[in-house]
Amino acid sequence: MVIEYSNSKEVKCYRDFVLNPSDRGASRAFSKTFGAQLMEPAKKLHDRLVQYKSAGAYNAKFGSTDNRIEIRQGCANKDPLIFKVRIGRGPRKFFNHQIDDLGTLFLKKDWKGDFNSVTTIYVIDITNHNYNI
Repeated sequence: MVIEYSNSKEVKCYRDFVLNPSDRGASRAFSKTFGAQLMEPAKKLHDRLVQYKSAGAYNAKFGSTDNRIEIRQGCANKDPLIFKVRIGRGPRKFFNHQIDDLGTLFLKKDWKGDFNSVTTIYVIDITNHNYNI
């Protein structure tokens, strides 16, 4: 999958670490923001996500684990569709399904449940809060 990132402080910190884990500054910032215990699971998750062509292909292998890609509950039909995946067993990584090169986001009301169509994702948040409504 192609992964793009928003410009929020937490997402940039996450992005900088998973793209270049040998950068000491990125490692320190990640550890300070998310905790050292998540460094290995975050890098491992990133490497797995980019390895698969789509969210459907990823879920075919990891769909029965805690790290499966799921739809975030509580999204309104007119809002962009938001997915989540766990990093390790705790924090969640939220992202949108991006449908074109212009950054157009897929709306929840248009979702037909086809994870195989999700080939480009846009990471919008990394959090340890429970956003299930």
